[in-house]
Amino acid sequence: MALYSYLKAIGIAALALLVPAAAAQTEHIVTGANPPAQITVCAGDRLILKKQMGRELRADGTRAPGWAGWNDRARSNAAGNWFETIGASKLRLVENVQGKGWVYVPVDAQPCAAPAAGAVPAQPATPPKNPTPVGPLFGANLSGAEASGGDAVRPSLEDLKGYIDRHSFGLIRYPFKDNRMTPARIAEIKILAMYARSKGVPFILDNHTYRWDTVAQFIRFWTDFARNFPDDGSVMIDLVNEPKGFNDPVMTNDWEQWLRDSNLIIAGLRANGIRHPILLEYPQWSATFRFDKKEGPKTPCASAGCAIDRGGGLKDPLGLTFINGHRYFDRGSSGTNKSCDTAVSGFATFASNLRKRGLKGYITESAFGSHYGVNASCAAVGAEAIAALRANSDVLLGITWWGGGRVWPESYLFKIDPPKAVRFTAPTSSYVEKLTGR
Repeated sequence: MALYSYLKAIGIAALALLVPAAAAQTEHIVTGANPPAQITVCAGDRLILKKQMGRELRADGTRAPGWAGWNDRARSNAAGNWFETIGASKLRLVENVQGKGWVYVPVDAQPCAAPAAGAVPAQPATPPKNPTPVGPLFGANLSGAEASGGDAVRPSLEDLKGYIDRHSFGLIRYPFKDNRMTPARIAEIKILAMYARSKGVPFILDNHTYRWDTVAQFIRFWTDFARNFPDDGSVMIDLVNEPKGFNDPVMTNDWEQWLRDSNLIIAGLRANGIRHPILLEYPQWSATFRFDKKEGPKTPCASAGCAIDRGGGLKDPLGLTFINGHRYFDRGSSGTNKSCDTAVSGFATFASNLRKRGLKGYITESAFGSHYGVNASCAAVGAEAIAALRANSDVLLGITWWGGGRVWPESYLFKIDPPKAVRFTAPTSSYVEKLTGR
């Protein structure tokens, strides 16, 4: 059962479709970004800013020469506070509403029967009544925002469109580092998440720090951050990538502390009104084959599965926490060698271990080739992995393959993108066709 049908079955709204743009008095809460936010407007729409526009707005409603875009002065000290209006070139101030802000309307916008091509919808819409499950979601990681040393080459909206529109990936994981989340960066990610939402593609926010914080730190960060994104299932939160765990003073050497902390984090987020699906990783690189080590009753826990069994289970009042595993197929599952030393992915065993505990999960890192091809030693395990995902889609809801994003050099062994110069024009590779379940 895929995410759509699972959310529907438990009474949580599934992902929303495009908003009918003809609705009058649609209110766009303006948040600028760098690159500029693109807001599609129709006749009768309103744009709400926290502060009044300045010199860029001329008396006739046009933008003064020399201004790169409309200026969102609420964040004038941030790097990048511009926004563009698609469908109108003139704006007019109409009122100041207490508790909202300065309200502008588009002067030359036309009634819209449908959103402009490629535009990002600004409002939620009615979810589909009968979403059709199609098995597991086949997706990709879009790297760059988590890159060490800086994230200048992070995924753009055009990159995202390439993965969703050109290559048909149905799930996106966006790795990032929490200390880079400025207001401008959050606004930028919101644009990506809303575009994915408009296409019915879930968007995973992955805090890619490997750092197991205190319970209070987890709750504080994710409460503040997640509130920027819809909680209708279109955005999921990956609490932390591959927590180092037992070298961390918070985790000590107690697997059951990982479970106690996890349940406290989940409870704290839910108490704060955070309803997003949660993807939960575990120490030892979140390896799928290490999830259950079959420890005996007198043996201390050495796995997440054991901790869950002995600690009273994974607890989420919404039933929206999913186990998040990783798996590479080289020796030691290190993800550092393009050769594979197994023909069996272990996904079926992982699914069985989840199923017997009443859990569901995602696999958010795995790979067996690149845009340039698949090593002969990996062909069998790649095919078996995809077959196992399909056969176990009742508990394995989706996968995001590793190696997406233009940050990777051409030599990277798991590079999904074609060469940078032709990434928007090159035909879809046979490897990507496999990754998307075709």
